[in-house]
Formats: sequence, C-alpha cells, structure tokens
Amino acid sequence: MSPKFTMPVSEEEYKKAGSKFVTFPPGAKVGDVEERDIEIGMVDWDTPGQSMKVPITVTEAGPDQHKEEKLSFGVDVKGIWKGKEIYFAITGKDMPMEKGADGKKHPVIDPMELAGKPAVGVWQMMQGHSGGVETNPVIFYPKLVSILPAGKKSKAESLGI
Repeated sequence: MSPKFTMPVSEEEYKKAGSKFVTFPPGAKVGDVEERDIEIGMVDWDTPGQSMKVPITVTEAGPDQHKEEKLSFGVDVKGIWKGKEIYFAITGKDMPMEKGADGKKHPVIDPMELAGKPAVGVWQMMQGHSGGVETNPVIFYPKLVSILPAGKKSKAESLGI
C-alpha cells in the first residue's frame, strides 16, 4: 500500500482555493478582455513618492468573487495620466488640487473618498516570461489594466494596449 499524504490546508480552505487570477474562457488569446464588477480598496503608495496602488476586490457573483488585485500608476508627469483616468472613473471628477510647499497646486487623493466605491475592472490577457525573467518560459496571464465607472462595462474585444 502506498503512503498517504496529508496536506496542511483545512477542508474549508481547500474548497475556497482557486487561482489568484480572474478567469477567462477556455481558448482565450492575448488581447482578449474580461470585465468584472469591483469595489475599490484603500489607495496607498506602491513605491512611496513614485507610484500609487489602487487595490480592488471583485464583487461580481461567480468564480472570481472576492479575488483581490491592484492597479498601480506613476505619480510623475509621465504616469499621472493613468491615475487621472482611474480617479475620474471612480469619482466622476478630476483629482482635487492643493497648494504644495513650492507654491504650486498639486493633485491630492484622499483614500477615504475612494474606498468602498463600486467600479468595473478590466482585465486583458497578456503574454510574458514567468516572473519577468527572460530565460523563464513564456506564460499567458490576465492583468488588470483599467478601471471603468460602475455599470459601464464595454465588453471591448481589445483595449489596443
């Protein structure tokens, strides 16, 4: 008789276990898009002074419900466009401005204004090397690429990214 192997996860954990990635239909190809209803979490620095992260939780019923992910954007002149797009999608308005130490106005985010807000997450099927290391095998994976206003699912075939 062969030995039995007992796993450290409980039955409850086993039943809840699944991929951290949002599901795509079988046969999905690079560029395909899936959208899910989401809730915004507490916005915070991803890399302090360089990028912010917008955590999300899938709220739509189905196999992806309760999955968590984040979308990041740069806070410099080259990356703020994405933050501007995300903020507008969630709130319907531009980021508020406050005067900084340099006397100029700068965009400001109050995380409490965004936390708990509904929106739509957009995932696109991507291709890349496992772990971002070029010597690793090529893998296909869904990536959160955009946030749309609540109730505004587009079901576009591709975002052209």
